[in-house]
Amino acid sequence: MTPAWDDLNARARGLGTHLLEPAQLAALSREPDAPSLAAALRRAGVLTAAMTEAPAPQDLELAIRRWAAALLRILARWAGSRAAALPLVFDEEDRRSLRSVLRGAVQHVPAEQRLAGLIPTPALPERALEELARTATPADAAALLAVWHHPFATTVLPAAAAAQPDLFALDLALSRAVAVRATDAARQSRSRTLRAWVRDTIDLENARSAILLSTAGDDIVPADVFLPGGQHLTFPAFERAVMAREPGAVAVQLATAFAETPYGATFMHAGRDVAALEHELVQQRMGELARERRRAPLGPLPVLWFALQLRTQVVDLQRIVWTVALNAPRGSLDIAFAATA
Repeated sequence: MTPAWDDLNARARGLGTHLLEPAQLAALSREPDAPSLAAALRRAGVLTAAMTEAPAPQDLELAIRRWAAALLRILARWAGSRAAALPLVFDEEDRRSLRSVLRGAVQHVPAEQRLAGLIPTPALPERALEELARTATPADAAALLAVWHHPFATTVLPAAAAAQPDLFALDLALSRAVAVRATDAARQSRSRTLRAWVRDTIDLENARSAILLSTAGDDIVPADVFLPGGQHLTFPAFERAVMAREPGAVAVQLATAFAETPYGATFMHAGRDVAALEHELVQQRMGELARERRRAPLGPLPVLWFALQLRTQVVDLQRIVWTVALNAPRGSLDIAFAATA
């Protein structure tokens, strides 16, 4: 049976009223110090508990994560069984969390840094994230996932259990887990728009891998990395991009593959920093999702829109917190200030 989304979409729109407007984000970024920022966040409804007179940035970050987690819990409760059709909401957050946790274990990053910006979910609540952040090795983290019967455990365990865990292999395992579950869920949802969104997500994940692999040497087999389920970036095109090696040539290959999509021109800049490219693609995807949800308001896209907005605001607020705490020039802020409408 095709899930009905009308009631959940209405509730997602209601939750969207708790998100901050661009003007509010801009005002927060101009606060002179941490106490003033904490007071402003409390007025905006993000902070609910009293803070010390001189709150640490980590305390503000934790409050922001709890605010976002509360909204996501409400969405999950209202979604009920339909949450299984929304892996790009809940699984994406779990992937981001586990990516940070696993990378932190490999690089021996302090636990509090591994938790920065993460949003707890029903499958990985705050205490679970804290326990994962304290693990000494990726294998220990994967073992906890297995004990908790987390759906990513089986896919992540082989890469995490390696004698010398590879960061790219860990990222790929997480991406593969999300892609498989998202493809299955989209197929079962019978939503054309959701299937298209999942295919685009997989395409962009493969594009990111192609950029990273193009500088990784000859010991990586493209067929071992490519995620099935996309529609624009075929495996032959992916392989050509990987083998191009030179950043400009990689960009041309990806731009050609995505020529009939809104992302083609963006990939002409693919030779630059991957993080900067990903930030630009997120902004583009938000614009595309905004347009698509207006064309298909009865499907699950309004829920995806809310989740993407929430994630973007957590990132924005995290950057604001550290910019204010470090008294950095406000012109250095690179935040979305995305519209919530």
